[in-house]
This record gives sequence, structure tokens and C-alpha cells, in this order.
Amino acid sequence: MKSKSLLTKLIIFASVASVIPVIIVGIFAYVQSSKHIQEKVNHEKIQIIRQIQSNIEQVLVTVHHSVSRTIDSPLMDSVIRRPLVGEDFSIYRELRQELSNLRSFDTKVDEVVLLNIQEDWLVNNAGLSRLNEHPDKDTYLSYLDLEFNTTWILLENEAFSEPISGRNCPHTISLVKKLPPKLSSKYGLAFTNIATCSLAEMINVDELSDDVMITDENFRIIVHRDPTLIGEFLDDTKYIDTLNGFSEKAGQFEIESSDFPYTVTYQRSDFNNWNYISFTSIDMLTEESKKIGWFTFFVITFIVLTSILYIWIISRRLYSPVNKLVGYIEERLPDRNRDRNNRNEIEIIEEHINDLFSSKSNLEMELREHTQQIRSLFLNRLFTGNFRSSEITQNLSYYQLDERVASWKEMTVCTLHIDNTEKKNYDSNDLEKLSFAVRNIVEESIAIDNRLPTVWIEDTLVILLGYEDSTMDHVYEVTESIQKVIKNSLNLSVSIGVSMSFHEIKEAKRGYREGIEALKHRMQLGAGVIIHFSSINSGKHTVLFDYPKRTEEELLVAIKLADEEKVLSHLSAWMSKAFKNAQSPREYQISLMRLLNSLLMVKQESGVSFQQIDVYHASLYEELLQLHMKEEIEDWFKGRLIMPLLKVFNDRRESQFQNLSEKIIDIIQNQYDTEVTLEECAAQLHYNANYLSSVFKQETNYTFSEYLAMYRFKVAKQWLIETNMTVKDIAEKLKYKNSQNFIRSFKKQEDMTPGQYREKYKETS
Repeated sequence: MKSKSLLTKLIIFASVASVIPVIIVGIFAYVQSSKHIQEKVNHEKIQIIRQIQSNIEQVLVTVHHSVSRTIDSPLMDSVIRRPLVGEDFSIYRELRQELSNLRSFDTKVDEVVLLNIQEDWLVNNAGLSRLNEHPDKDTYLSYLDLEFNTTWILLENEAFSEPISGRNCPHTISLVKKLPPKLSSKYGLAFTNIATCSLAEMINVDELSDDVMITDENFRIIVHRDPTLIGEFLDDTKYIDTLNGFSEKAGQFEIESSDFPYTVTYQRSDFNNWNYISFTSIDMLTEESKKIGWFTFFVITFIVLTSILYIWIISRRLYSPVNKLVGYIEERLPDRNRDRNNRNEIEIIEEHINDLFSSKSNLEMELREHTQQIRSLFLNRLFTGNFRSSEITQNLSYYQLDERVASWKEMTVCTLHIDNTEKKNYDSNDLEKLSFAVRNIVEESIAIDNRLPTVWIEDTLVILLGYEDSTMDHVYEVTESIQKVIKNSLNLSVSIGVSMSFHEIKEAKRGYREGIEALKHRMQLGAGVIIHFSSINSGKHTVLFDYPKRTEEELLVAIKLADEEKVLSHLSAWMSKAFKNAQSPREYQISLMRLLNSLLMVKQESGVSFQQIDVYHASLYEELLQLHMKEEIEDWFKGRLIMPLLKVFNDRRESQFQNLSEKIIDIIQNQYDTEVTLEECAAQLHYNANYLSSVFKQETNYTFSEYLAMYRFKVAKQWLIETNMTVKDIAEKLKYKNSQNFIRSFKKQEDMTPGQYREKYKETS
């Protein structure tokens, strides 16, 4: 025994079967634990950023309330109306005391500046001075143009000649309030200044490895550990390229930086719309997960090695009986095992077992084939030849059919024929395979206890059915089932003739003749029918036929609407109703002529010419009268008249859709700077709004709102290049709710702000 391939396969299979679940469980455990740790850390980051927000906002709210209380006080109301000359010294001293109360460790306020334009004075930590003589007069007065009466803004200390903060910081956060607060006309300002360094110290938590910052509502950095980043927009820094992740009030998302990936945690303030943001390295977050991963790896490795050793020992024991059996075969039949190295042990055993049963199988197959041939010959003679009753009984016993036939009380013969209209779709080489398939379908559709084996006699499949009760009650169901299955499986139409029932097997010859005779009536009834011999020449009166007028009207309406699915359905329904009752050929032709006349009337009333439906110098009536099969007639109506008419009406409908879409586009291009809506378009065009929406979508592949937004955006870019309109004016003219929404939409579309877009095209021009 040189080869141990079976042993090797056993070891490999058992190893794979045991190792893979261990690896899957290990990986699952690692993933779940890492996920749990990640969720826990992310939750902690959210809590930390909320705590920072709470601490900062506590200071800001305190400052805001203190300043508001001071400004609304009677003292401030008196001061703002005075010129503050020498006689007002006592009031000035009270004012200085009030302002000094605002500066404390809790509020972080470094400087408070008050100025009055009308009375020409300015009060700060340095004292009282005349506003006209102050070097920063113009800088201070520029803030009177702020949109709101109370605003938190970021100031650059270099923009002021005199210090505006007690700390050496390049930037200052200032609460700017316009004065007087109770009058609409503002002629004074109050600046409450907090050094950004003071707020930066509040976000510098020692145990926090995150990069924490605060931005305003436009994502401009106003507080950061690195003073050089203050004043920069967040998407212009190294941290992030786009602001799409900040779509909610609070949340977390991951970004891929040029250095390493970050997890971004953010919280938007309801107090002043500031954004509190932290950037945390994902590698630091997953440090604990990596430790778990290494521990899981070592545990899995130990389990895998132990399992492989155990498998190797067990596999050798299981392999021992197989090894002995192969050795026994090689000793007994050495000449049959010369190519032993090319086969494994199971193949050798299988080969010898096959050899043992091969002879038996061949003998059984040959006997079965001969038996089937002899049985087919017997059934053929049973239906067409002469058999004595004793010979029939002997053959039934020989083929083990006697007990089955003895249990039947009534029998009938069914003759099945493939219709010629369907045979033409098959090559002559396929007819034999087709016959075999039909025979199998028939035998599988009928229980073996209720039939004899089927047999082909010329082009007809003959089936002898038998039941313990009334035969005809079952024949209707069986024949319809066979016809349906053959149609669905092979796409073949078959006709079936059914003989009258009989009680003795010797009458099978008469039943066969009745079935053949019934099939001959396909000439009158058409293809795909089931004909019972008992219904032939029954002596019944001709049934009066009602013309399917309603179905015809539904068919004509569907043609005018160019609804192909309904047209084909109504045509099929009309054919079924028109040929439902037995009539003479002349009566059928009358119904067909009526339908043809109705179709021609639709053509004429709709202004459709014969050339549009490809009818040239032909007599449609003569063509129709030359058809004799129901299927041919239905195909003629469909291809000669109905489908060409459908095409004409469909082209007309599409032309109408295009005209409506062009009118809607014209309304958009003329009324884009108004509150134009789809409902207003529908009112102008006198159409239903839902109908116009579906037509416009079908023709342009855009909804009304999408196309309107696209056109407005196109106009905005044209105005930015060709006019000097401000961004705010453009946003208002194009019906944006505010300029910020317009700027965000523009930047998302063009990757630049409207101002940058205007500058870019000015430079190129």
C-alpha cells in the first residue's frame, strides 16, 4: 500500500470541518467585542463633548445675562443719553464700577467697551475718551451694520490699535450689543470681550487625546488649542474636506485623512448655533480591540493545533478497516490493480463492487427492453388486431396487468394527436424526441393504477383508461390536465378524442376506432380540442349566437387609447365568445365581417389612411374569407389591422406629451423668479397636475421641482459672471429662503462658493 490518499482526505476534511467553526466563532467574538468597545468609547466621546459644551455655554450664558442686565439697568439708560463731561463724574464712576463687576474669573471677561456715537464718548478699561479722537473709531463703528442687535463674533486683535483683551491672544470672542436696547434707532455699542485663550483652556482636558475645537454656525474655527487655526474655515484645514457629515444636530462619523483616519464627534448648540467638535484617531480608539484580537488569535491557534492532532489520531483508526479491505482486493485480483497509484481506496472498492453488479444490471436491462417491445406489440394488436379473450387474459397475466384490469368496472380509450399547426415549429429530426416527451407527460399525468401503458400507433398516442366507478367523471379532468401540461411544458397544441365507455377489455378495439373517429371532427372544430364520441351527431338544435358587442366596444376603446395589453386581452376574449357555440362556417364569417367593419370605421373616423397601416391595393375581406382556423384568424386581425392602428394612435399620444412638456419648460423659463408651482402650470394649461407630472417625468426624466432647481442654478451662474448682483440679491431673486441655503447648495454643486466662482471667471476673462 503506497498511497494513503483516503487517509489524507479524511484528515483534511475533518480538519476543515472542525477548524472553520472555531475560526468563525473567534472572529465573531472579536468583532462583537471590538464593536462593543467602539460603541462604549464613542458614547464616552459624546459625553465629553457635551460636558465641554455645558462648561463653555455656562460661561457664555452668564456673560450674556450679566451684560443684558447691565444694559437694561436705569444707570445705563441714564448714561447713554449723557455726553459724560466733568459734571457727570459720579455717573461715570458708577458706570466704571458696574463694568468692572462684569470682569471676573467665572465670566472670563477681559475687557468691556461702551461707545456712544451721538454723545461722542468711549469707555473701556483705560478710562473715558472721545470717540472721534480714538484710533479704532472706524473699526468699532463698522459693527453697527451687524444683522442682529446681539451677536457673538470673533475679533482679530491686530485689527485694533488699542488692546481689546487683557491676555496676549491673537483673537477675542466678543458679545456685541447695539444700544439703546429699547429704541429702534441704534447709536451705541457694547463689546464684552473674552480671550480665546481662556476658552481654549476650558477645552484642554489632560486625559483627553482628542483634538477639540469650537466653530461658529458657518464652521469657522473660533476656539482651538492652536491659535494659528482660529479664524480658518473647517473645510479649509487638514481635518476635513467636506461638511456633508454635519447634517444632524449631533452625531458621529468617520473620515479618511491624509495622515490617518479620524472619528468626528460633534454637537450643535441651541444657544448660539456654535459647533463643538472633537477629532479622535481611530487607531487610538481601536487600541484595546487590537489587544483582544491578538489574544483571540493565540487562543484560536492553540485550539486549531490541538484539533488537528486529535483528528490525525482518530482518522488513522477509522482508516484501518478500509486499508485491510483494499489489501484483500489487491491480493485476490492483482492484475486489475496495476494503476493503483492513480486511484484512491474508495475508487478501487467502488470499481470492484460495480464489476459484481455489472453483469446483473446488463441482463436486467436487456430483459426490460425486450419486455417493453413485446408489451408494445401486444397493446398495438389489442387496439388494431384480433385477439381471442383467452389470449388477452394470458398476455395481461404475463405482463402483470391482469389484477389492474380486473379492478376496473368501466373503461374508455383516448386518442391524442399533435396538431399540425404546432408541428411546423419543429424539425423532422425532433419529432421522435417530441413523441417521447408527450408520452412521458401523459403517463406521469395519469395514475398507473388507472391506465395501461401508452402506445403510439402511427401519429396517434393511444391511452386505455379504467376506473372502479364511472369513467367519464374522470376523463374530463384527465384530458384537460394532459392538454394543459403539454401546452405549458412543450408549447404544443394537442387534440384528444374520447371513445364511449365499455366494460370488457376485448372492446378496446372498438374504443380505439371511436377515438380516431372523434379526432376527425377537428376539421370543423379546429385545433386544441377534446372531442367525445358520444357528442357526435347528438341531434341537438343549433344554438343561437349572440354577437359579443360589448367586448368589441372595449377592444375599439383600447385601440384608441394605444393600450396594447388591453387590446390583446379584449381580442382574445372576442375570439373566444365568437367561437363559443357551434355554428355553420357562414355564421362565423358574418361575425368576422362585423368586427372587420368596426375596425375600418375606427380607422376612417380617426383620419387614418390605408397607407399609414400598410394596406395597398388589397381586399381585406377576401383575405379574411380565405382563413379557416381560429388561431390564423386571430393572428390576421392582430398583424393586419390592430397592431398598425396601435402604432398610429401611440405616435399621436407621444406627440401630445412632447407638446405639453415644451409648454411646461416655457413656463419655467419665463417664471423662474416667481413662486411657480406645478399646480399653477396645470391651471394655465387646463390639465390635471398629477397627469402633467407623469407626462413631464416621462419626457424629460426629471420631476418639475428638479428641472426648476436646475434652471434657477443655471441662471444664478450666469448672473454671477455677467452682473454685479450680490449673492444675497441673487438668492432672494431665485426664491431661496436665505442666502446661506443658496451658498451651501452652490458649494455642493460646484465645490466652491458663489464668490469664489465669480472671482474665478473674472480672472479667466
